[in-house]
Amino acid sequence: MSSELREEFFTSIIHFRRLESALCTECEMQMNEMVILQSIAGTCCRECPCMNLDVPQMQKKLRISKPAISYILNTLEKKKYITREIDPKDRRKVSISATPEGKAAAEESKKKYDEMWSELLDRFGEENMRQLIRLINELDSLSSGFSE
Repeated sequence: MSSELREEFFTSIIHFRRLESALCTECEMQMNEMVILQSIAGTCCRECPCMNLDVPQMQKKLRISKPAISYILNTLEKKKYITREIDPKDRRKVSISATPEGKAAAEESKKKYDEMWSELLDRFGEENMRQLIRLINELDSLSSGFSE
């Protein structure tokens, strides 16, 4: 039973990753890129075209390192979704702005993500989804000890 359960677990993980892959393909960017871009584009407005990304908050939310966030920002910049400039008010900070292409990509990815989320929720049910989220978070808490 133990080895059978182990096989089922690893197979399930692979299937779960396919769900993320489907979303990424649909949105044409990785999940972490999408979250960061939406964070930047979502807080930009006409009165304040730039924002400073709260890197520690994003690290905590995505559970990734500061270098990983820099890599994602470089990727978004190469795709022409964001621009970075030294903040004229505080030269130690870098202002990050979503370009028009970045705003459009953020809006489109959010729309596709919302459509996929609605379908998942309709098919899987709210209570099952809450239980799945709770279990994934619990498993993640346990697994964080393995990488230390």
